[in-house]
Amino acid sequence: MDKEILQLEKDLFKYEKISDINWLNNVIDDDFVECGKSGLLYNKEITLKDLSKCTKDRSITIYDFTCKKIDNNTYLVHYITESDNKYYYRTSIWKNNDSLKLLFHQATKLDDKLINNLINNLINNLSIS
Repeated sequence: MDKEILQLEKDLFKYEKISDINWLNNVIDDDFVECGKSGLLYNKEITLKDLSKCTKDRSITIYDFTCKKIDNNTYLVHYITESDNKYYYRTSIWKNNDSLKLLFHQATKLDDKLINNLINNLINNLSIS
């Protein structure tokens, strides 16, 4: 299931997918809620309108993807994305009744100092003595 959900998350950054209203309607749950950067909540209708404004793929790299099954039909997903040297911690909730549907999403911008510390820790842990 992890690979399927990761692919759907990636597809949400692809113009080919997000320009297809039928695909979006099948993947985004009717009760979908997104917590935006402003802290405001957005429903499916608003999210579909915003996604329809995209004119090309969004160049986003995904790091540290994790997927945890929290009940028989529900999955909690966390990952970090990078785009234009900006990093976001993303959380999604997917439910799987007849098919996988995105129920919730939030992207929180990561502080530049935090990112530099994370990168330095990774470099230090990868260095060979």
